Amino acid sequence: MGQPAYDSFRARDGVSIAYRVSGQGIPVVAVHGYTVTSTTNLATHYSDDGSGNLVARSGPTIESALVEAGCQVVMLDLRGHGHSGRPHDPGSYGLEKCADDVRSLVAHLGLDQAALIGYSMGAWISCHLLSDLWVSKAGLCGVGTYYVEGQRPDFDAELDTIAKCFADGLWDEYPDYEFFRMTAGLDPCGPDHTALGLFAAAARPIPLSMLTAAPASLPVMVLNGGADFGADPDDDLTRFIPGARRVVAGDSHHGTAPSDPNFQAELVRFVLGQES
Repeated sequence: MGQPAYDSFRARDGVSIAYRVSGQGIPVVAVHGYTVTSTTNLATHYSDDGSGNLVARSGPTIESALVEAGCQVVMLDLRGHGHSGRPHDPGSYGLEKCADDVRSLVAHLGLDQAALIGYSMGAWISCHLLSDLWVSKAGLCGVGTYYVEGQRPDFDAELDTIAKCFADGLWDEYPDYEFFRMTAGLDPCGPDHTALGLFAAAARPIPLSMLTAAPASLPVMVLNGGADFGADPDDDLTRFIPGARRVVAGDSHHGTAPSDPNFQAELVRFVLGQES
């Protein structure tokens, strides 16, 4: 599969942030998840080979579904991922820095307003942007209450373990985290394990106050695939966000939900304001 062409700009701290824009129409800013990239998470169709591995196939993607619906899709590679800069300075990472990169991209492109879509870690980052005036609506995908501070006492320790796996190659000791190494390997630029380790080490749960302070007038949809963790009613993130709407679409798991046409259709309806 050929790689699409990316442009870039400099973040406030000088890190190069790669982005690309496709389609025309309603502006949509889409933020990918951890270890994947804008290309692998949002613009590549994957199926599960039956053993947990993702295999690229021909088929619709979040990007293609939105473009076909009449949207202008803006996607960036998060720092440490894909075509963006991959500094080995621990101080270069943190979810607020990533959120500020999204803000800077919106300013760089001169967008007054845009719909915001985040998947997994991208949804986590998007929660830092819910009170930004440029956000017209927010689709938080592949996310549940387990990302919120105080909901899982061991979550910080899990992030630190993932960081150590990337930094020190401890995959055999922690086989439950092999999925992250597999998805990192999909990066068309080749993964930088040091950068990914630093990214995880700097990530922390979403502050509850950030969610409860989201404007009640902001349309928010929390969308999960039917086999994803966030589809469980006990993990329903909407109970922390004023007026948010919960949607479960299809039967796909975390790795394949973005490739599910049912999942994509819910995103399109939300962006176009056609949700029931």
